[in-house]
Amino acid sequence: MMDMAVWQEYLKLLDNLGNTLEKLTEIERSKTAAVSGGNLHGVEECMKQEQVISLSLRGMDQKREKMLAQLGLTGVPLRELEARGPRETHMETRRTVEALRRKYDVFRSASEVARNTLECNLHAIEQVQKAKDAPPLEDQPRQADFRA
Repeated sequence: MMDMAVWQEYLKLLDNLGNTLEKLTEIERSKTAAVSGGNLHGVEECMKQEQVISLSLRGMDQKREKMLAQLGLTGVPLRELEARGPRETHMETRRTVEALRRKYDVFRSASEVARNTLECNLHAIEQVQKAKDAPPLEDQPRQADFRA
């Protein structure tokens, strides 16, 4: 017999994971806009936010693995949860899984756009970074203009 409290907590974890994916999707969209606009600072901010969220995702994944073990479902893919979960929660499980898959698909799409935009604009970003790291014009050595 499956522990209903753990199952409900697991479904809640999946909902939270979906919410986190929505946040990541927004960050990816912001990153795409920042890259397209040549806003290097904006890109850096988005990347910092992604790092913070990736740490929380690792924690969520560890918790998910632990809960699956408690439920006797270690290694069971998301698509099989409805069939393997408690019968009285089939509809709720289906809604939760479908919502998570949709949010993941939207995130993956936004992430791909951001990655492609970043790759296309990488050279321009590198030039901005070099210019940013270069000494100001007044500090650069001047070339003399000698004419014979």
